[in-house]
Amino acid sequence: MEIEDYWSGLLLLADNIKKSEDKVDYCFLQLGASPEVRINHLPVPSKDSLLLMVVLNPEHITEHKQANIFKLNTYQLEVVQNINLTEDKLSFLKAYLPYCFLSLHARQMGRAVGVTHFAQSLDGKIATQSGDSKWIGNQENLIHAHRMRALCDSILIGANTLNYDHPALTVRLVEGRNPQRIVICSSDADYSSLKKHCKDHVLIVGTCKDPQIPQTEYVAFQANANDRIDCQELMKFLYQRGIHSVYIEGGATTTSAFIEEQATDIVQLHISPMIFGSGISSFKLPEIGQVDQAVHFDHFTFYPMGNTYMFVGTMNTQSYERS
Repeated sequence: MEIEDYWSGLLLLADNIKKSEDKVDYCFLQLGASPEVRINHLPVPSKDSLLLMVVLNPEHITEHKQANIFKLNTYQLEVVQNINLTEDKLSFLKAYLPYCFLSLHARQMGRAVGVTHFAQSLDGKIATQSGDSKWIGNQENLIHAHRMRALCDSILIGANTLNYDHPALTVRLVEGRNPQRIVICSSDADYSSLKKHCKDHVLIVGTCKDPQIPQTEYVAFQANANDRIDCQELMKFLYQRGIHSVYIEGGATTTSAFIEEQATDIVQLHISPMIFGSGISSFKLPEIGQVDQAVHFDHFTFYPMGNTYMFVGTMNTQSYERS
């Protein structure tokens, strides 16, 4: 069975989890000619299929001779039983299976889950001073970004990223649906790249009047004390619209605002083996005076990403406060 078969199964699982209105204690994903998802009850095993069990409620961990069993601890996947998964397949599942359950976390919080992603140099730069960032990440990181777009309900960027990178923000390299594209912008910007690659409307959020741009929807928010959109309020608004997960692809100002306001839950950093020595830093956060004021993570790990690695950390939002 190829990675593409696993990927199709994960998309099916994520779709079923979002549609489910019941509490999910455990679920089964059966991969094969006819992929199948079963929530809170057992499937009929097929000889030609691969069976995965994901346990969310520890009380439901049970023996199953034909299933590869995982336990989900918030956003971390723990292997309970591995029957027939090779190392590459296991690594793939560890990297992406937890994101199939983002809708459940969103329901618990009453807001969309925020996942941010950067490709950065060893010295923490995401672009040169002129804004050039192609290509800091490798091909594997690009494919990863498209997988995350397919697993998340929406993708969000700021005006600077839109104007510098002219992105499409679509899923092109992997199977999956295009996410809702969201731009935080309260001034004129060039949306031609977004319109060119996809006919779906773009959601623009800002603090000014509706610029009335064709093929877009504008939602005005009241500016907060920092003269910007309140990120928590935005995530609650998106959740109410059925958007349970937001993949934040920059830039530094936008991402830092979400971190500072505790609206980011997972940070993904692709670490590229290069040093800029100058350029645009990954994060733009208020100055701190002590090390214990730094952003901390409840859990973190490093995943292989082609010839380099990606850091993935779960934010410790409860303890993150800055004066």
